[in-house]
Amino acid sequence: MQRESIRMYAYAIDFDLIKVDLSLNYYNGISSQYYLKNLDTSEVKILKGEATEKENGFQSYLLHTDFSVGTRYKVFDNYGLACFLDFSQLSMSKEFDDHFYYDGDDLGSHYTKEKTTFKVWSPLSTEVVLKIWKDEDLHYYPLERGDKGVYSTTIKKDLDGYEYVYVIGMNEQSIETADPYAYSCTANMHSSVVIDLDKVRRVDYPLTELKHNTDAVIYEVGVRDFSVDEYGQITHKGKFLGFCEEGTVTKNGFSSGMDYLDMLGVTHVQLLPINDYATVDEDHPDLLYNWGYDPAQYNVPEGSYITDPNDGYKRILECQRMVRCIHKHNMRVILDVVYNHMHDVNNNTLEKTVPYYFFRRDENGELSNGSWCGNDLNTTAKMCRKYILDMCKRWQVLYGVDGFRMDLMGIIDIDTVNMIYEQGHALDSSFMLYGEGWNMGTALPDSEKTTIENNHKTPHVGFFNDHFRDTVKGPNQMEVKGYTSGDTYKTNEAIIAMCDYNKFLSIEQSINYTECHDNATVFDKFIISNGHEDEYCRQKRCLLTLAMTILAQGVPFIHAGQEFLGTKNGNQNSYNAGDAVNKLDWERHDEYMNVVQAVKFFIDLRKHNKCFRYYDYEDMHQHVFINNIYYRMVEYHLTQDEGDYKEFKIYFNPSYDVITIGIEDDFKILYSMSNERIENGQLNVFGVSMVVCAR
Repeated sequence: MQRESIRMYAYAIDFDLIKVDLSLNYYNGISSQYYLKNLDTSEVKILKGEATEKENGFQSYLLHTDFSVGTRYKVFDNYGLACFLDFSQLSMSKEFDDHFYYDGDDLGSHYTKEKTTFKVWSPLSTEVVLKIWKDEDLHYYPLERGDKGVYSTTIKKDLDGYEYVYVIGMNEQSIETADPYAYSCTANMHSSVVIDLDKVRRVDYPLTELKHNTDAVIYEVGVRDFSVDEYGQITHKGKFLGFCEEGTVTKNGFSSGMDYLDMLGVTHVQLLPINDYATVDEDHPDLLYNWGYDPAQYNVPEGSYITDPNDGYKRILECQRMVRCIHKHNMRVILDVVYNHMHDVNNNTLEKTVPYYFFRRDENGELSNGSWCGNDLNTTAKMCRKYILDMCKRWQVLYGVDGFRMDLMGIIDIDTVNMIYEQGHALDSSFMLYGEGWNMGTALPDSEKTTIENNHKTPHVGFFNDHFRDTVKGPNQMEVKGYTSGDTYKTNEAIIAMCDYNKFLSIEQSINYTECHDNATVFDKFIISNGHEDEYCRQKRCLLTLAMTILAQGVPFIHAGQEFLGTKNGNQNSYNAGDAVNKLDWERHDEYMNVVQAVKFFIDLRKHNKCFRYYDYEDMHQHVFINNIYYRMVEYHLTQDEGDYKEFKIYFNPSYDVITIGIEDDFKILYSMSNERIENGQLNVFGVSMVVCAR
């Protein structure tokens, strides 16, 4: 209905205050008094108040009175014109959480063979009806409003596998929504599904404890990207089950799939978002491609990764099986979670159940948009924070995930992030939490944002280290060089990047990376920034970049395919570019097996020598020494008190010059990029090369 055709609106804007907007085209917007009628009891109250501003063709009135939220009311003016009282804006009041915060752990559907209880938090609604069906068996059940705005009902019937939605009524309007706490759903969020949790009890493999985050080597990959390439010969292409196949090989006979990751030696597999996202049709998953940073539901796995997205049990069981199979190979699972925004501010279960509550607004009531996706989650709202915590707990307990990578973490408030860590660590002492600490323009004071600048306020939370990225490979501008691409003016900055030098409160907070799903690959960037060089030289620079990433103090992070010089053909934002651009290219893996083997060596070196994994600054400063050699080469000198070698000297030379250094004869070369040798107490490090020496 067009606003100009409506003559009166009435909103509850506080718990004792109603705002009425009366059209200036209707009695000049003048009414001497108003009446509030309870439609359940027919009780009528006379309301008087003061006229306030005139705006957009309406005269506003503020009327003080008491009312019961969730009850149907109508407001009448002095001439008999009437409209329903709208509660939706009440969720933006400061007192809303005090009135309606619900700390129970029983929201959603809870099944037994004899009965199922349904509970939904919807304090602004005036009616909630459960619509539930299986095949032709369709029923409607009204829910009873209880304490804190929780509606509930118990159906004494075996409802295993039934589909359901809630019909949320707000006065004369109603809307259908899936259950934000449901354990499963059908394709494209059509309906939620009642699940017998006894059928999806998690069975898992025990894992060796992760004592310190610096013991981790993180490998980022998308579920679809991992297995979709024909050359990898994985049967369940683009599915969770693609991670469950063993013994798979490429067409050239090299290991693919999980056997390959096992061989490579990574400790953590970070998965691009696997919660239900909006932009791939789950019934036709091959028609569109998306990374998944457009969440539709946080509570269930993405259906395009399931063999049958309409099977509520498969949605859970196949996701569980993927996690279990990764664990079987002694690797942990990190989920990329997008708790900063949703795909559609209106078409999601949170907004439908409690309008205006779950999304952050500025002082003018406008939606905050620090995410650049049209909305930001209101993480300081108590029930929004509780929902995030409840979903994080579900992914840990029901699916067995071992940590979270938080997308655009700078939009989320510090208290919420610390609570996620505390809850996660209480469930699992090896829990990891890290994310993007960029300072986004969300409607939250800078002091409350989980940004890199505020890392001292989140001592157990890691941050993607953009200083490391921009120093080592160069910034995201394609033509600008970094240290490993030949800008030796950045030698001193590279030294700082390798050893952090107190940028973070803890070494364990530094997630060292030079490539991730965002932006161009390192290989593609070097084609532009180093286009004057031949391909072999650029390949060596890519390997230099990987070596510095893996061996630096902090937590190394590798993007899938980076270890075999992955390319997206110059695409710098491939979020919807399709499989041809985003797939893990197993044929390229075979082509650059020499690079893969070098990366495997660097990972093994890190895992078996604690000097690359110091987690205490004092310990690191006593055992790590790093020098600028002739303003071009980095000498990375490490000592340790255990292991086969007690001392390492590693040389990174991105310049074209042959640099000669003196070195003791009892050092031996464990790795050299250009067949360097130690002779007569000297080592010649060739141009664009690196050498690992130890004794």
